[in-house]
Amino acid sequence: MRSYNKKAVISGDIVEIYEYKNDVLEGYSDTRKTVKGRQSRAADDEDRKENRKKTLHRARRDLRRLVNCNIAEYSKFVTLTFGEDVRDIRKANYEFKKFKQRLETKIDKKLQYVCVIEFTKAGRIHYHCVFFNLPYIKNNELAAIWRNGYVKINKIDSVDNVGAYVCKYMTKDGDDERLHGQKMYFSSRGLKKPLEIKKEEEVSNLAVALPPSALTFEKVFQSEYNCVHYRQYNINRRPK
Repeated sequence: MRSYNKKAVISGDIVEIYEYKNDVLEGYSDTRKTVKGRQSRAADDEDRKENRKKTLHRARRDLRRLVNCNIAEYSKFVTLTFGEDVRDIRKANYEFKKFKQRLETKIDKKLQYVCVIEFTKAGRIHYHCVFFNLPYIKNNELAAIWRNGYVKINKIDSVDNVGAYVCKYMTKDGDDERLHGQKMYFSSRGLKKPLEIKKEEEVSNLAVALPPSALTFEKVFQSEYNCVHYRQYNINRRPK
C-alpha cells in the first residue's frame, strides 16, 4: 500500500499544502467491526454525532474546493426563496429541477452550478446557488422563471475565496435532523474537480514556488492519527 507525507490540493486559485508528521497510507480506512451481532461503535449516539460532524466538515471542504475550481469571471450567486411555507426537501428539490429546466430553455445552454440547501429561522427552505455560466439576466426575469417566490442576485467579483463564502451558508448544525439522509448540497455534472498531488518532490517544489504574500491561512493541528501542518494560499490574492 502506498504512503505519502505531503499533499497539495489545487482548486482554481486556492492551493492547500499538507505536511504530515507520520506517513499516511493511501486508501486506508479505519473500519470498525461489529461484535457478536451487536451494532458497531458508529451506532452509539455519541459516535453518530461525531460522524455527523465529520461528514459536515468533509461536505464543506468538498463544496469549497468544487466552487473554487469552477468560479469564472461572470459567475453569479443567487438565492432562491419560496414564497409559500415549503419545508419538504423532496418537493423543494423537484421545484428547483423544474426551475433549472425552464432557465436552460431560456438561455439555450446547460447550466453549471452548485446549490446549498438552507432553512430560514421559520423553517422554510431556500437555496443558495452559484451559477458558473449564467449570462446577464434581470432579477425580475429570473424571479418569473423561478415562479415560487423571491430571487436575489449577489455580486461575488470582490470575494477572494468564493468557495469559503458559499460554505458559510451550509447549515451550522451538523446534527440537523431535517438533512439526515439528504444531500447538503448538489451540483451539475461535468464540473472541474480539484487536483491532488501526493509526490513529495512535486509538493515541495510547489510550496517553494508559492510567494509568501499568497499565504492566507496556516495552522498546525493534531488529527486523530497524525500531526498536520496545513497552509492555504491564494495565488490571485488581491492586495489589501
